[in-house]
Amino acid sequence: MKQAVRLGPIAVANPPHRLATARSLEVARALAPDEVSTAVLARLHDRSGIEQRNCAILDADGGVPLYGIGPQGGDDDPRVPGTAARMIAYEEHARRLAVDAAARAIEADAHGPDRITHLVTASCTGFDAPGVDRSVMDAVDLRADIRRTHVGFMGCHAAVNALAVARAFAAEDPRHRVLVVCVEISSVHFHRDQRLDRLISNTLFADGAAATVVALGDTGPELAATAATVIPDTIDVMGWRIGDYGFEMTLGAEVPAHLRANLPAWIERTLAAHELSIDAIGGWAIHPGGPRVIDAVVESLGLPEDAGATSRAVLREHGNMSSVTLLFILDRLARDSSPGPWVGLAFGPGLAGEFLLIR
Repeated sequence: MKQAVRLGPIAVANPPHRLATARSLEVARALAPDEVSTAVLARLHDRSGIEQRNCAILDADGGVPLYGIGPQGGDDDPRVPGTAARMIAYEEHARRLAVDAAARAIEADAHGPDRITHLVTASCTGFDAPGVDRSVMDAVDLRADIRRTHVGFMGCHAAVNALAVARAFAAEDPRHRVLVVCVEISSVHFHRDQRLDRLISNTLFADGAAATVVALGDTGPELAATAATVIPDTIDVMGWRIGDYGFEMTLGAEVPAHLRANLPAWIERTLAAHELSIDAIGGWAIHPGGPRVIDAVVESLGLPEDAGATSRAVLREHGNMSSVTLLFILDRLARDSSPGPWVGLAFGPGLAGEFLLIR
């Protein structure tokens, strides 16, 4: 019998501090131009579905020095940092969180670091070289001859891309063991802008890391398949570009409508290729680009309302951590012993969709 590629336990890493809704609104008020009303900012927070967000750049006293925001209840001197300053903050926090998640994943893997042959990392919120992959190598004592691959700047669906790469490496040889690490520090890209999509980005995005080991013949769930699609005529609907003052998000309000119109046929076709139907799926890991994205997926596929419950819970408790979020949701499904098979769905610039099947 052909061995299956298996997914090991997922290890997650959170920053030490989280941005609760009340403080998030205060930070948003300090960052927003004067012409943006507090009522608008409050409404965006109310609609976000988030009660607290992981925030690596948040101090224990509630201050956010990167943006000149003082301690909670103190004075602010808001500033707009350049991209270089933001990347310095990214390097510091991304390395720490990536190492934390990787160490936990290695600890949960019975074979230890010496057996890891490949390292696949994913991140879209920063660039540096040597990057988080080298920091992980040194911190968890990976072999010097490890094969490294970085999935960069693909956005919220990059965890699926990273797992697809890991699955291919693992399937090549039963000796291959692939450590996958996703890390995002979205908070270094808050903007001082009156554009609605930038205000929404300031409200939604968060930080975190997650890691797992992928290999042939292990005892975890099968990493059965991945698939992808690009929705026609949507290239400008969602974008992520490097600007002088951080990475600039374009997030069109029409994203949920495009998902509603295009998702059912793609998912039905993809599942049919694996002799499955929508009704056969026991757990759904829907990347929470926001509450409306979860709504669009659940409603367009005719899923029961509780199909989006795990995604909503992760969004509520952690915020949208870009590529990391899907792994947090899969970890929650595993810990809750949700019946399989599971489908993971995530969407990113393009407008692109990525599909993951776990049996």
